[in-house]
Amino acid sequence: MTHSHDTHHHTHGHGHTHGHGDHHDAETMATALDLDAAVNGHYLDEVSDLIAALVPEPRTIIDLGSGTGTGTLALARRFTSSQVIALDNSTDLLERVARAAQQAGLDGRVRTVPADLDSALPDDITDVDVAWASSTLHHFADAQALLLSTFRALRPGGVLAVVEIERPPTFLPRHSAEGEMEQRLHEAILGRGWNGGWNGRPDWAPTITAAGFEIVETRDIPTDLANPPAATTDYAVEWLSRVRAGLTDVASADDLAAVDRLLHDDNPASLRRRDDLVVRSSRIAWIARRPEIS
Repeated sequence: MTHSHDTHHHTHGHGHTHGHGDHHDAETMATALDLDAAVNGHYLDEVSDLIAALVPEPRTIIDLGSGTGTGTLALARRFTSSQVIALDNSTDLLERVARAAQQAGLDGRVRTVPADLDSALPDDITDVDVAWASSTLHHFADAQALLLSTFRALRPGGVLAVVEIERPPTFLPRHSAEGEMEQRLHEAILGRGWNGGWNGRPDWAPTITAAGFEIVETRDIPTDLANPPAATTDYAVEWLSRVRAGLTDVASADDLAAVDRLLHDDNPASLRRRDDLVVRSSRIAWIARRPEIS
């Protein structure tokens, strides 16, 4: 598997741990996923609305690379007559999904299945109404083959929803010195072709259509929160700590020192002592379907 820049590799609400089998790694990633969901969760509602317009009452939904189950649970809550199958190669994360489903009273409708999705679905996944892939497609070794397998598993008229992050999050007021520094770091990250090698805006449309799907809609989903939720501080610390490790050779000494001040809890300018954090980021959703006659 190739990843353009591993620093950002576990930060995007996806759920594929590449079989590291490392418990701490899964825990760290789980924290990142849960924080992202707490802050940016509105995209789940928006994409669910787009799905519902095409398939009002899906019976079987699959979540490709379910991670901590953010998408799994949102879909189970939204589509009350569905069974949602969470597919992931991390048993640690699947156990977490099962626990979360139980706590939410959804365990009768959520099933977890260990699966290596690098090129295909498990053979027994068939007659699917909706396939969901949020920030996971860029992690699979052969996304095209996986989508072809997904196409075959979907019933005619079934829907595929692919979501990816277009712009990673920024947290500091835009016109402050720290905000300008954050913007420079942002450009450095984007310049490295993070997020599956896309330099700038990812475009999964050709891969999706090559697997036989027709794209119904492509939707930009921005996040722009001036008064973000309480989880934002933890999310900002988690994100910047992760990014910091990969910046030593691309950011100036001054910018690195500024990041370190933000991350040092005792510093008066640290993220944990600020009351002016914001959240700006954006995702792209591609809503596609298997044609009725195919």
